Amino acid sequence: MEATTVIIFLVALIVSLGFLLLVINLIPAINQLKSLLIDLEKTSSEFRTLTHQLQHIGEKVDSQTEKIGAIIESSKNTVDFVSNAIGMINHNFLKKSAGILAIVPAIRFGWNLVKKRRGGK
Repeated sequence: MEATTVIIFLVALIVSLGFLLLVINLIPAINQLKSLLIDLEKTSSEFRTLTHQLQHIGEKVDSQTEKIGAIIESSKNTVDFVSNAIGMINHNFLKKSAGILAIVPAIRFGWNLVKKRRGGK
């Protein structure tokens, strides 16, 4: 019976030492896990803040996009108006007076010749 008791004590001692070594090795791991959880909580808080800011930026971009759409529509209307005005000028003025406007360079050339003969600039 005495040998059995010694063997049981040795096994208990080995199991106790193994458990002690396991606890000694797990304490730093538990501390690292604790610091990791604290960092994760901080990161989660920062992520929520950044998400909120991103939503705010998204709203600003949407409002600016609507303004840009209005500007583009206004620009299209302006281009249409200018195009119609130029078309009217071309049709009503330039085509009807093309013969008279063709004479303008000739008159200018003649005027320059007359000024040269008189000795003026």
